[in-house]
Amino acid sequence: MKRRAGCIWIGAGIVLALLAGVLAFWAVLQASSQAATPAARTPTVEVVVASRAIGARAVILPEDVEVRAAPVDIVPENVIHQVDAVVGWVTLNPLASGEMILSSDIVSPTIQAGYFALAMDKTKVAMAFPADDLMSSNNLLKPGDHVDLLFSIEVQEADASSGELVTFNALQNLEIAAVVQPQDLETQAKAEVGGKARPLAIVFALDPQDALVLKHLHDMGGTVDIVLRAPEAKERFSTQPVNQKYLIDRYQLRIPILP
Repeated sequence: MKRRAGCIWIGAGIVLALLAGVLAFWAVLQASSQAATPAARTPTVEVVVASRAIGARAVILPEDVEVRAAPVDIVPENVIHQVDAVVGWVTLNPLASGEMILSSDIVSPTIQAGYFALAMDKTKVAMAFPADDLMSSNNLLKPGDHVDLLFSIEVQEADASSGELVTFNALQNLEIAAVVQPQDLETQAKAEVGGKARPLAIVFALDPQDALVLKHLHDMGGTVDIVLRAPEAKERFSTQPVNQKYLIDRYQLRIPILP
């Protein structure tokens, strides 16, 4: 009888142990399911990241970037979402592999405002020129425009006994790298009342030799006017310097003879 009772107790213990194991296993499954549910439901968004390390001032190539999914709550507002929006652009800062690319990390390869040195052709230089002509003073020019510079100077003859005014197209198809605006608060306040403030200077991207020509013409006291080109007009225009003889020949002017 005692032996039979002992077997019953042993059997009951085994059953209870199995039941406890089943309950523990079920609790672990529940806990795992509850822990995984929030992660699975976290919304994601596609962002552009660097697929490898990219240095500063580097042009981004297609193989430098890729699209990955990232949790919405960790994505900055200025993150880039499309590869086409970064390929061909220039990095302002080094980017680590896997780093999300932000709009503040890159700049357009075209010459624009304060970042024009990053994208400027290495064979050119940037030169500031006083904004004294009508086009500049009336805020009709902006970065990226292509212009010609027309100069009028007094040309002396070899014996320096006389001279005449000559007007010519001195430099053609220059790109405006930046328009320098006044920074003082008084000028800004006046501009808010009466319109845009008059710019201080126009910055051109030009060949080093052309920069010397422009400086010399300015130092000679030449009068300059800037003319704006159409966006697609990149060719060199054929022009002739204009002086008194040119005007007489072109318009068939008759010079009165004094008695």
